[in-house]
Amino acid sequence: MNKSLQYLLVVFVVLLLLFFINQNQQNKYKISSEKIFQLNEDEIHRILFEESGDSLVLVKSDTSWIMPQADSLDMKDRQINQFFEKIINGSYDMVMSKNPSKWSKFGVTDSSGKKVTLFSKENEMLSSVIFSNKGQDYSHNFYRTIGTNEVYRTTENVFYMINIRPTYWGSKPSPKEPDNPDLVPSSLNLDTNE
Repeated sequence: MNKSLQYLLVVFVVLLLLFFINQNQQNKYKISSEKIFQLNEDEIHRILFEESGDSLVLVKSDTSWIMPQADSLDMKDRQINQFFEKIINGSYDMVMSKNPSKWSKFGVTDSSGKKVTLFSKENEMLSSVIFSNKGQDYSHNFYRTIGTNEVYRTTENVFYMINIRPTYWGSKPSPKEPDNPDLVPSSLNLDTNE
């Protein structure tokens, strides 16, 4: 082997070694994401939303959800599906703090934020979490599970989905149209009484 080929081989091996060292260093900075709620969504039979003293309850009835406080509204399936997709099956990407004295900085004290509490069919509390959108980052939120000190950052903004307005979760039923239009009472003409 001539000298230039040896130098080239040494340079290649050094570059390959540097590449693997760099890859190893980069792996330390990868953000991993884990689920917010560590439970199966089939276990959930009641959801309680609380904000500033107001609350709203969603209850599972067979395979659908109802609002006992506003049972005249038709539930919006899209809202329920999004809630389960982005919050129940949602994820967080980093721990922001483990210090309880910083809860107010992130808006996750017991008196601030929006609280979501999940119950089983036997009415046992499965999990209770306080969400907050405090801060300048509008693409993420903070949350803390009741009973723990850690404050986490969500991977996306989910704060707007934690809503206590019944009209967010349901809509007024559309008026039923008669099956036979001939049976619709005709309007009375007041001028001729016909």
